[in-house]
Amino acid sequence: MQSLFSLDSPIMRAMSRLADLVGLNLLFLLTSIPIFTIGPGLAAMYTVVFRMGTSRERGVVKPYFRAFAANFRQGTVLWLLVLVAVIGTLVDINVLLGLAGALRNLYLLAVALLVLVVMMAGFFFPLISQFQAGLLTTIKNALALSIGYLPRALAIAAVNVLPFFLLLFNPYLFLRVGFVWFFLYFAGAAKVNAMLLQKVFRPYWPQEDAQQAV
Repeated sequence: MQSLFSLDSPIMRAMSRLADLVGLNLLFLLTSIPIFTIGPGLAAMYTVVFRMGTSRERGVVKPYFRAFAANFRQGTVLWLLVLVAVIGTLVDINVLLGLAGALRNLYLLAVALLVLVVMMAGFFFPLISQFQAGLLTTIKNALALSIGYLPRALAIAAVNVLPFFLLLFNPYLFLRVGFVWFFLYFAGAAKVNAMLLQKVFRPYWPQEDAQQAV
């Protein structure tokens, strides 16, 4: 029984990791209050989750704020681009659905564009958390990876849009599990996405980091 609750036991390690994710989730929500800072917050959150379980892990708070500051400019620009693209395509879909005849079918193109934007957004912030590159290069890489790893891109997109999907189609359930969004969802989703992205990023990581990734 004593070994079960020792610091090195699987239960205690799992509880410690859960506490890290809860703390990370709260940090992300706190720094996302101005809305336009969601981008650097996402980049900082991915920086932390990619380091979990490796020799580069250094806790949560200090690494988060360092990464937040380091990725502030590019993360903000990318987030605003995503926001404009999503709002624009949603408006287009709404307008096209109101048309009559063959023109109405153009909404399918807008839906496809929206899906592509959401998939690319799922790569934007992990990419800037792991690699130094210019804005256009990051956008090109996100597009190439979204298409090249389509099943993973769709899985990441599904994880990312889950709360919005519930809010739209089942607001009652969304509110009932509100504590999940507040305490765990965003950091948990980032951790799941990081696991999905390890195979994608491994060839481009330094050899030492690639060997540690699990």
